[in-house]
Amino acid sequence: MVSAIEKLRVQADENRILVRRAGVALQQVEQLAGRQIGEAVQQITGEAARAVTAHLAGANERAEQIMAATAKLTNRQLWSAAGAMCLTLLPVATVVAGLWMAIAGVFTGVQWATDVDGHFWLGMGRWVAVACGLSVVAYGLFAGTRWTASLVAKWKGTGCQRSLRQRGEKR
Repeated sequence: MVSAIEKLRVQADENRILVRRAGVALQQVEQLAGRQIGEAVQQITGEAARAVTAHLAGANERAEQIMAATAKLTNRQLWSAAGAMCLTLLPVATVVAGLWMAIAGVFTGVQWATDVDGHFWLGMGRWVAVACGLSVVAYGLFAGTRWTASLVAKWKGTGCQRSLRQRGEKR
């Protein structure tokens, strides 16, 4: 019995040593796994950072291209607006200048027609000339106004996009 108890004690000591070695081995495995996991996380983080950086660089390049295209469009729109303004002011200036010249012609014509020094037929001839001049001026103003109105109507018709429904209704 004593030898059996001793054998059990020896076996218990061996089991304790085995358990201690297993504990030490478990700690070493945990430390190794922790290091490997840390290295894997660092590697994945580095690759992700490189991928994000590449993606951001591509996005920045596309944004710069879009900004350059927008700047070109803005310049074109400015020149288009300046041209439209000049084309709008030209007919208006023509009509205003015609009206101004007509008014000046009326005053000059009346003054010229009344300055006859008592000669009846000379005055009648001048008044006929003034009346013809006034009718030509009136027709010129009428034609200029009609031209301006048709030009504005043409600009309105081509300047804005029509929907398909409106195009279908006009056909």
